[in-house]
Amino acid sequence: MVIPAYPMNLKNVVRRPFLDDLRLQYVLLAFMILFYGTILYNAGLHSSVYPVNMTFNSMLNHLVHGQFDVDPKIIGKEGFIRNGHTYTYYGITCALLRLPLLLVRRMDFDVTVLSCLAAVCLAGMMKVRTILFLRRFCGSTPTAKWAFSLMLAYVVLGGSEIAYLKSSLFQEVVFWAVAFAAVFVYFAVKGIVSGQFTAVTLSWMACAAGLATLTRVSTGVGLCAAFGLLLLVLLFEEFRFRRTVLQRRFIISVAIFAVFLIVTGTVNYYRWGNATTFANLSYYSGHLNEPGLMLIFNRYGNFNLIRIPLGLSYYFLPIWVLQGDNGRLLFENTQIRLTNNFELPPSSFFLTDLLPITFIVFVGIALWAGRSSYLRSLKNVGLLTRNAWFPSSLRFNSCNQGLAVAAGLSVPCVLMLTAISMCYRYRMEFYPEIDFLAFLSLFAIVRNPVLLARFNRCRRWMLAATIVSIVSAFAAMILYKLSDFGPSQIFLRNGVVHYYTHQVWLLLHHAKG
Repeated sequence: MVIPAYPMNLKNVVRRPFLDDLRLQYVLLAFMILFYGTILYNAGLHSSVYPVNMTFNSMLNHLVHGQFDVDPKIIGKEGFIRNGHTYTYYGITCALLRLPLLLVRRMDFDVTVLSCLAAVCLAGMMKVRTILFLRRFCGSTPTAKWAFSLMLAYVVLGGSEIAYLKSSLFQEVVFWAVAFAAVFVYFAVKGIVSGQFTAVTLSWMACAAGLATLTRVSTGVGLCAAFGLLLLVLLFEEFRFRRTVLQRRFIISVAIFAVFLIVTGTVNYYRWGNATTFANLSYYSGHLNEPGLMLIFNRYGNFNLIRIPLGLSYYFLPIWVLQGDNGRLLFENTQIRLTNNFELPPSSFFLTDLLPITFIVFVGIALWAGRSSYLRSLKNVGLLTRNAWFPSSLRFNSCNQGLAVAAGLSVPCVLMLTAISMCYRYRMEFYPEIDFLAFLSLFAIVRNPVLLARFNRCRRWMLAATIVSIVSAFAAMILYKLSDFGPSQIFLRNGVVHYYTHQVWLLLHHAKG
């Protein structure tokens, strides 16, 4: 094998790692560990203020003795009291990740920062691997390289990898759930693009869905729905072509999936007395300090479609932090009536994730614009089929498979839009759907010459969208680190600018002290 020689100059020294996928992954992983770790470590310097961070240490101590409760002194008001025992609705995955602490007998060690870092790096690397897989599968024109470079920059320096880098027990759970979702999305994209959902691919997807369910139920429900709908589509395709449905890939993946569901049901049963109950708010000890919580829960439930307009404003159009003429926040009465928590900081996916949304909208407009003329041409020659809703040049190996996965991944989005609490970290529930659609949109753009040419004409706008995504993600992360947990109404009486100015002053005063 002849190894190509490169002139030894600075440009080629910087460029060479990007020409080799494996080397690039090592470089980016090292960057993530150092960069993300620095941010998380600074955010976690005062983690001792939150004794609740030791909840998973306590959970593991109880699990090894066959118990499913936690120490009430550690979890505090975040616990659920049932039959004299205190439980948490968090899954057991983060507790099992602390098994090495048993070996070194250091159960008093807070590893929240390290666990958050591991989850963020796993999610980031799976997204990087997805982009590199698409790059290998597609052409290598200059415009295509530009598109992949923009997406790679967004994944590493923006979006969910940056905007949520705050170390806490609450964030750790979401980090790991989204990391498992990133694994799921990688194999889903790989199967759809390559047209091969092998036993290995489906087994990894089953593991990711099962682990997510054992970590955070809302994310897990979405992955389980996506996996189930995908299996139905694959089984229908086999049945349509009169092939046996009892294939090795189905049997193995379903068996793995069933094992995780059994474990999850067992944990639920010993906590709540019901295998299908993931949390029972009537046992929540915190309602003593939040008397309005149970009133809202009893009237509107944990999830209610009536909250969707409020949820859309919270996640996409954060005008709720502004004050009206009466000195109260916009929609404040509606917030108090329908929700228990409207948490800072304000943010919008249209800012922190402008690039992937632009990719999705770009392809969506192209599909819609080309649909009518394409259907008319098919009718003229009598070739209208059930798969003709998408132009053949834009159609993936199976539109039905992609639609099935996208439908399942939309479940957590709907849950968050209708939830009784709207917290900043809950935004991460939208990323499996955003990432999945963005990756497929990127694939559609690069594979289609017409779309690629249009993309090339919009390069400056795409670059601007990337810069906006990265800058706003860093800004959101800083605001998140400055923000207090809990309902925002009490913090914004003097306005959002006054609140964050005061938070910066406190931070500087603490640093001087």
